[in-house]
Amino acid sequence: MVNFCEKPEILLQTRGFCDYCKCRNFKVLSLQKMQPPEASIQSIFLEKVRKRLTPNISFADELAEVLNISRDSAYRRIRGETILSLDEAKKLYDRYAVSIDSLFTVSSNMVPFYHRALTPEYTLGQWLNSVAKNLEEANHYEKKQMIIAAKDIPIFHYFRLPELSAFKIFFWLKSIIKDPAFANELYRAEAVPVELTQAGNRIWDSYAGMPSTEIWSDEAINDTLKQIEFYGECSFFAKPNQAAALCDQLIKLNNEIREEAAEGKKTDGSSFKLYVNEIFIADNTVLAHMDQKRSVYVSYNLLNLLTTFQESFCEKTELYLNNMIKNSTLISATAEKERNKFFNMMNERIEVFKKKL
Repeated sequence: MVNFCEKPEILLQTRGFCDYCKCRNFKVLSLQKMQPPEASIQSIFLEKVRKRLTPNISFADELAEVLNISRDSAYRRIRGETILSLDEAKKLYDRYAVSIDSLFTVSSNMVPFYHRALTPEYTLGQWLNSVAKNLEEANHYEKKQMIIAAKDIPIFHYFRLPELSAFKIFFWLKSIIKDPAFANELYRAEAVPVELTQAGNRIWDSYAGMPSTEIWSDEAINDTLKQIEFYGECSFFAKPNQAAALCDQLIKLNNEIREEAAEGKKTDGSSFKLYVNEIFIADNTVLAHMDQKRSVYVSYNLLNLLTTFQESFCEKTELYLNNMIKNSTLISATAEKERNKFFNMMNERIEVFKKKL
């Protein structure tokens, strides 16, 4: 007979002293007699929530904080002695994007997504800080990696250069979100709220420390060039030379990424693999690995995100991305000729565009 405290799998009720910490808050475990309990919907749901947490966080403490209950009450819910209320399940769903719907169906065709869309109530600042927080949390895991299929240069890279970061944020505020405060503003970096550029800095700092594999197409530069062209045609630049200056920044960005690809490492030493796919990539898809966990992020309408942790969907996405990699050309660390050919083509396209301004 062995005694341990605060173990949700312990079912017997005889009380005494914990063999580990000598407290009385325990239940007795008979290693010979105990049978594994049948998993309930609540236990499966809470296990999915637990897997969202970084390894250094106590599940009971987190549950107690989110549900505003005592630590002991949290353990009773973990052990299945107390049933979660619908309100409590809703709070956990809102915080961790764990869908209860997925627990009632075995069909892999039913995929729950967490919807993160910009609205007047959910601002760009909240969106940027949310992305930064997700990356920061992912970096706490020992084994982590991101695989990205990108129709545009992945958004993280723009935040490494202040001028491009400011332009992107301004464009989103004025032309995508239609923020009334920017309706009559002309582009200038100083017009972008400092807290938004700071959030962008956090995103780049975290992504720079994340091992990643990126799959680009030769269309990757086009969206940003179209945005610059649109602002030039609409006279949305405060100064006449700003469009050309942004083109120079794009070339600078390309050259920095080329150098990192040559090394196979980002600025802080994390692994960086870059592939080129000649088939047009239709959307921006991100697969994140965090130890044994996987998640998928699919963007739509430029900034809005759909996120899911459903294992079958993550598995299918990984198979799709791995197949895309097999049909792509690796241009990082090796293949200097192909790497230079690709980035030279991108830079030449920018120079041609710049001359037409």
